[in-house]
Formats: sequence, C-alpha cells, structure tokens
Amino acid sequence: MLRLTLIVFMTYSWFLACGQSQEQEPKVITNLLNSVGGKEVWSRARGFRMLEIAHYANLKHPLIREYWVDFKQPRIKELTRSIERRQVQALNINKGWTNKYDGKIAVWDAKRLSGWQSFWPGIPTRIFHLIASKDPSLTYQVHEDKIDFYIDGNFAVWIATDESGNPVAYGRSMNHKETHFLGEMLNYNSVRLWKEAFEPGGQWNVEMVDYQLLDDLSFISFETKD
Repeated sequence: MLRLTLIVFMTYSWFLACGQSQEQEPKVITNLLNSVGGKEVWSRARGFRMLEIAHYANLKHPLIREYWVDFKQPRIKELTRSIERRQVQALNINKGWTNKYDGKIAVWDAKRLSGWQSFWPGIPTRIFHLIASKDPSLTYQVHEDKIDFYIDGNFAVWIATDESGNPVAYGRSMNHKETHFLGEMLNYNSVRLWKEAFEPGGQWNVEMVDYQLLDDLSFISFETKD
C-alpha cells in the first residue's frame, strides 16, 4: 500500500512539474512579444520597411540601407546607398537579382539565392509576427539563456532576452558562432525595437533609423523591372 501511494504521489508530482514547465514557456514568449509592441500590431502586419545605417571596419564610409520584407513569402528588397555605391537587389521567392545601375542586372546564382532564402525565415521581427499570429509552422524550445525557434521543424534563429523580455541578442547558428548583440530599446512607430545591432569583434555595427510595419506590400515591386 505504501509503495502504491508513493507511485501515485510521484506520478502526480511529475504531472505538476510538466504543467509548471508548460506555463513558464508561454510566459517567456509572451514577455518577449509584449516587449516589442504586443500581439495586436504584429499579428496584423504583412511585412515591414526598415531604414538603417551600417558601419563596417573595412569600409571608409557608412552604408545607408533600406529594406522591404514580406512576412508571408520569401521576398526581400534592399536598396543600398553610399558615397561609393548605389545598388538595389531583391529576393523574389525562387529567384534573385542585383542592379548596380551600371546598365546590367545580374541574376543570382544558386548559391546566392539559397543564402538569401535561408536567411529569410529567421528574421527576428518575422518571428515576432509568427508568434503573434500563432503560425503553426513556428515552434520553440526555451533554454535558460535563450529561446531556439524552428520553422517547419528546422532551426531558424535563437533569441536571448533580459528579465523583462527585451531581446538582447540573436544568432543563426546553434553554437553561437554568429551572435548579434542588440542595443537599448526605442519606440519606432507602433513597435519597440533595438536602437542598434553589433558584432562583438567590432567588425560592424548597424544603427536602426526607422522601422515601420506594413499591412500591404502591393506598392513594392520585387521584380527586376525596377
């Protein structure tokens, strides 16, 4: 009888522990989403526009870059301007191109196309949209120091947060080989995001100038005709 009682007690305790663990994970995710603006604004967005200034150790002058990103399909458009260069390039689902305004449009080879396609799923702010919209393709695993996010079962990105849920770093490799640290949180229109991202070795840092969620991307062309 004593043995049976112990088994029942241990089984009950195990179920309680599992229930507490499941309750803790949504709280971590909820805190992250609340820290960046909340469920409502992220769930209804279709994509975003972002303006940034990028500084690289091997470049004399900074780059001004403007992005338009589709949350629903792998489409990214990037306009880059500096004293030395001006170019526009885009990923358009299963093809990509670069226009350096030299009279030629370069179509991406398979390697470059694959790189951009693999980059798109784990864009951190796209992850926020997937969390908010409860997209079934998104799963996650909470660790003590970070949250690993998976798209259709494939690792996409990890995000680390502080005690309040503010994102402080992220990376695209499981072994932390690639780590982007994030600066203080600021208000950008309807959301809160990091003022800057930087690489710990000092090779680059990016300052976010503006960020705007978009409900409609029909005014943006991802075709080479631009």
